Amino acid sequence: MKSSPPISLLDPVSILMPVCNEADVIRGVMEEWIEDVVRHLPAGSEFVLEDGNSTDGTREILRELAAKHPFLRVIEKPMRDGFAAATRRLYNEARCPWVFFTDSDGQYVAADFWKVARYAGQYDLIHGAKIGRKDPWLRRYASAIFNKLTWFFFGVPYLDVNSAFRLMRTEMVRDILPRTTCMPTLLNTELLLRAELENYTIKQVYVLHRVRKFGVSRGLPPGRFLGESWRAFVGLLNIKKSYRTVE
Repeated sequence: MKSSPPISLLDPVSILMPVCNEADVIRGVMEEWIEDVVRHLPAGSEFVLEDGNSTDGTREILRELAAKHPFLRVIEKPMRDGFAAATRRLYNEARCPWVFFTDSDGQYVAADFWKVARYAGQYDLIHGAKIGRKDPWLRRYASAIFNKLTWFFFGVPYLDVNSAFRLMRTEMVRDILPRTTCMPTLLNTELLLRAELENYTIKQVYVLHRVRKFGVSRGLPPGRFLGESWRAFVGLLNIKKSYRTVE
């Protein structure tokens, strides 16, 4: 017997998830999201994934799941061009009034979707900020500094400005997305900051974070730490400059 959803949403949702070489976890991740979230969503909702030229069997698993679940749509890319590019394409692929973006590594808890969904209709963007994050120390350190910089430059007290766990009005995303040109590798950060600066309504909600069961995090390798940190800093300056010019 199908249980009642934790929250009754009025409008369909496009769940968006970029995937690349996650064969060890992707089946379990998908089953968790389908069981805890997708089956409770309104009719017309969809689950859209982009596979970034996986070479470990991930693509074959996604094909199998897509054949089984009619709401699942898998976009296969012949070459890999990065997380931000995949994210941008997924936003443009969404067909529903709401989009929900998240990662495919299984570190987020699918059921926490309902923590953000309870505010749908009250806000344009509900931002899930990780608490007790289980990332490697270098990534946590870089994130803490970056969050403080965004607070300093923009006065926004987000604890996890680049979190990949957020529910947004599709109309808002489509409005802002063409202007997200300052932070090529941190698209979700720029999207959040521009939403804040353009007076869209935003709610921050705390969500859980789990230890990655298999593989390693693909975020910010040590060899790219300084270069990416500098580019992120320059991106923040350019975003601030763009709105000062408008004023």
